[in-house]
Amino acid sequence: MENSIYIGLSRQAALRRQMAQVANNIANMNTTGFKRELMIYQAYESKTAFTPVNDFVIDKGTAIDHQPGPMHKTGNAFDLAIDGPGYFQVDDGTGVFYTRNGTFSLDENNQLVTNQGHLVLDQAGEPIFVPRSDERIVIESDGSVKLGDEVYGRIAVVEFDNPVSLKKVRDSLFETEELPRPADDSEVHQGLIEGSNVNPILELTQMIEVSRSYDRVKNLIDTENKRAEQAIQRLARPVQGA
Repeated sequence: MENSIYIGLSRQAALRRQMAQVANNIANMNTTGFKRELMIYQAYESKTAFTPVNDFVIDKGTAIDHQPGPMHKTGNAFDLAIDGPGYFQVDDGTGVFYTRNGTFSLDENNQLVTNQGHLVLDQAGEPIFVPRSDERIVIESDGSVKLGDEVYGRIAVVEFDNPVSLKKVRDSLFETEELPRPADDSEVHQGLIEGSNVNPILELTQMIEVSRSYDRVKNLIDTENKRAEQAIQRLARPVQGA
């Protein structure tokens, strides 16, 4: 009986974490470049001499869904979206990270930065300087930044052989120990941004299912607890005529 209760508690703990993950996905449904998170579970078999095999639920963490989100037109010269599996390279002052959030602008030093102020890097890993001008900035599909006929840099877009290695850090930033390679299957589009890949209807449906599963496990634990109480009461009852 105790094993059943412990197994139910392990499932409840995993469901609580899954509910928090689903809620975080919904909260970021309008966050540019956000990638939804998925739960990873593993069953652990518990074998005893007198009962069938029971499976404890082990929470193994989360995985990232790297499917692209929809593109939204803004018309802003420094709003960029990637068509393909690539990522922009940025530097927040502590190291290089990767992002699909292409909401860029120029800082006070005329450096191309993200909306969090992180430097956008070129193919050599250096900042990109763009002089302010009334002339229209053009960013080509290969990331080249042009003002008139002059090129002021080429925004680095990189790809990974194993995107699963990318780990979410914060602010739609990712890190990985895998070395990136120049993008072969990705193009930069100016005046567009990539939205979140969260499907709100799917997430709300999942939230309802998680809530129902939690209630079912709670009922199971309550039932097993009552059985344990009844067993103890019967065992503690004095034998008639003793």
